[in-house]
Amino acid sequence: MLQFGMKPPFTYSDFLEKCRFELGKEDRNILERASTGPSEDVEDKLPLLKEWKTFDRNLRNELARIRADKKGKDQAKYLRGSTGFDPFIAPLAHWAMNQDSPMDGELHLDKIRWEKMEEIKTGHYFDIEYLVVYCLQLQILERWDIINSGDGMKALEKMAGKI
Repeated sequence: MLQFGMKPPFTYSDFLEKCRFELGKEDRNILERASTGPSEDVEDKLPLLKEWKTFDRNLRNELARIRADKKGKDQAKYLRGSTGFDPFIAPLAHWAMNQDSPMDGELHLDKIRWEKMEEIKTGHYFDIEYLVVYCLQLQILERWDIINSGDGMKALEKMAGKI
């Protein structure tokens, strides 16, 4: 069981390697699609993964809206996929973007993501959906392990292109 803020027990890639011997090809492919990185395509055969990708894209779009507004740029150039407005995500994104420290904002955003992951895994115990959430949470822990292992701001800047 993973908890936000803990040191990851192993890397995401190590976990996938361990699963290679325990899971069938279809389930391994599902786990490989479980990413905390930006996703252009939110469609997925697994409903839980589709829900995650939709949530994450909506959060990223709201962050793009805020950043574009702050810089006086056209929002539309930075939005991906469906550009609907989510009234539940908007205040969370605004709060994170208005933190004095970018690191505090990123921590808040990852807590929001973590809470969503906890929500969507409800009712799943040791099935593929549970493993998908495990993979997603493992990636967040791995990210913060990198950030906390050195100069956090430099690590955030380096990862900015990936996240």
